[in-house]
Amino acid sequence: MKPILIYDGYCNLCINLIKTLEPQNRTREGEFKMWFVPFQKADALIEQYALNREELKSALHFISEQGEVFKAGEAIGKLAEHFAMLKIGSGFFKTELGEKFYKLIAANRYGVFGCADECYISEFYQSEASL
Repeated sequence: MKPILIYDGYCNLCINLIKTLEPQNRTREGEFKMWFVPFQKADALIEQYALNREELKSALHFISEQGEVFKAGEAIGKLAEHFAMLKIGSGFFKTELGEKFYKLIAANRYGVFGCADECYISEFYQSEASL
């Protein structure tokens, strides 16, 4: 199983993160590192991993190859293990202060970064039936 990043498909901050990661999601062999799934299209994952839909609305969720679920700052840390550009600064989000900062950004993200008119679907999205 490939790792899965669940994000808010309407949040411009999340969308820009995904768009930044997409070019780096391919390996030299042409494979890809992980799936990107907007929470708006994650019903099967929500059920399979007993995820809280309200928490999905306010935090990134990373599902590892082993099926472990990490959210918010921990999700950023796990994501940084796959994308070198995120290693700088990712450790901050694992701290208590970093988690508080994450929650502050998440609570105000639409006001600060805006909201898209339609849900962004990454090229690395696959219907959940195929995951």
